[in-house]
Order: sequence, then C-alpha cells, then structure tokens
Amino acid sequence: MNCRLRHTVPVVNCVDAAIAEAESGNLIDVTLDPGTLVRLRAFEAVGRNLSFNLASIELAVTPTALSHHVRHLEEQLGQELFHRLHRQIVLTETGQKLLGPCISGLSLLDQAINDATRTEHDRTLTVSVAPYFSARWLMPRLSNFWSAHPEIELRLHHAYQPADFSLDRVDAGIAWGHGRWAGTHAVRVLSGELTALCSPTLRREMPAKPKPTNLARWRLFYEFDPEHWTRWFVAAGANLPAKARTVRVDDSHALRKIALEGQGIALFFTGLSREDRRSGQLEQPFDVTVDPGAAYYLTRPSARPMSRSLALFWDWILDEVDLDPFA
Repeated sequence: MNCRLRHTVPVVNCVDAAIAEAESGNLIDVTLDPGTLVRLRAFEAVGRNLSFNLASIELAVTPTALSHHVRHLEEQLGQELFHRLHRQIVLTETGQKLLGPCISGLSLLDQAINDATRTEHDRTLTVSVAPYFSARWLMPRLSNFWSAHPEIELRLHHAYQPADFSLDRVDAGIAWGHGRWAGTHAVRVLSGELTALCSPTLRREMPAKPKPTNLARWRLFYEFDPEHWTRWFVAAGANLPAKARTVRVDDSHALRKIALEGQGIALFFTGLSREDRRSGQLEQPFDVTVDPGAAYYLTRPSARPMSRSLALFWDWILDEVDLDPFA
C-alpha cells in the first residue's frame, strides 16, 4: 500500500507552511513522505535552538546529519531557511514563517502518539520529585498510596529542577521553586519557610538564653541565597554580624548532615525538619523563620487531561497534605 500523500491545498499544520511558497503564495508540490517528516523535525530542532550543535544533542544525531536534512528540505522547498553567518545561524523570513507551525504541529503529533499508546486506565505513572522531599516526605507515606491503589505502577524520577512537560517524559512533578512555570498547573503542598537548626551538642555550647548574634561564633550554612541569613537575622531582631561566615551547600541532604554533625548552624526547611526536632537530633534555638519566596509544588501539564492514575495520585497527595503537611 502506497501511503505517500501529495498536498495541493494548504492545511493547518507544519507541513502546510512547508508547502506554501512564502513570497509568491504559489504552492509547491511536496511529497509528505517519511523523509520530509524527518527533515521537518531536524529543521524544527535547529530553528528552535538556533544551533546545529544544540539540536544534535537534543535529537541524539550528529550536526552533520542535521545539516544534510536541513539542506535537503531547503532544496525540496526551493528556498533557504537559514542565513549561515560566521559563527551563528539566523532564520530567513521563510524559516521564521515555517518554524512556529512546525513546533506546534510536531508537538501535536508527539502528544497524539502518547495519547494513542495510553489508555484511561494506564497503570504506569511517572512522577518527577525533588530528591530531599522524596526522601523525607513522600517515601515514608507511599505505603498508604500503594495499599489504596495496588494497580498503579508508580515510578519516581528524582530531579533537582522542575519538570519541563514539553520535554520530560513524566506525568507529574513535585518541585521546589516559585510555582510559576510555563505550561504547568501548580499547587503548593509545603511552605518553603527556613529556620536555623543545629545539633544538640552545639546548642549546649550556646548560652541558656542565646541572642541571635551568638550564632556568628559558628559557620552559617545555607542552600539557596546568602540573603536568606540576612533576612533571618532581621526577623530575629538583629543584623547579620560583620564577622559572620556564611557558607553555601547546594544539597539538602548534605546541609542536614552538616547540622547533625555539629559543624555549624544550618538555615533549613522548617516543614521538613519536624521529625528531626521531635527526636532531638536537631534543635531550633530560635522560633524564627524566613520565607525564601519559594515552596514545594505539585505540578502537572496544564494542557494535558489527567489520566485516572494521575487523578488518583493527585488527590492522594492533597489529602496527605490536609492530614499532615510536615515531615
């Protein structure tokens, strides 16, 4: 069976733009075969990145192969799609007209393929989760979810960055950040408030009723921004002492370990340190917190309908938050 299609009238997708001659408005007879789709995919990646090297990394092919695909597409259309300058490429007017519909069309095709291979009762659910939140909050509760929904195969993907649902093959995410990500529906599940924590041994070295400035005797560790320590001292009614030594540790597990070992004072998650404080592993010398302007959010792609598995997981997370938001 011959599945090659020939278009002589425009259609609203990336191929429509490819077969329409930009300047004259005349239609070019282009065969929509597998080769054309491959060339359009190559053009879309190169045009979006404005780089053959970056596009080659994204598509896992060589820059030379991409260059050949784009050249063949230009020959097929009879027009150049890029101005090739000394160390950069720039879209031509035709390339600019073609890129937007290509991005939209290929995205729709990708989504259609995903939808065609997924049923409403698909058992597999892949969730991107911030590692420390996963270890301290999510994992201890998952037995409840599996007991309630044994039919769902839950897969956790640990990532430090929020999920990009246009690129990452995940269904949902739990991420640290501001909660405003393009194409994402986000619901806050845990406050991002930070507080000063230390080991019991270090706490015993402080006065019985310490002053905030006493903390400057030890190194002051933080994960995100040194300004958070400045704001913590202001909230405590003091200024950050000039002699204070702030040190960044950009990993929550390592920051907690430093506090546990008594190496200094850690500015750490209030909501994810409750059990450490209850058990006496860590102490909070001051009832002072600072809001860093970020929190943990439950996320999903806003334009994609929820599967049954995702809906069950989503509701379960929110129910857990209502019952007990801290860990």
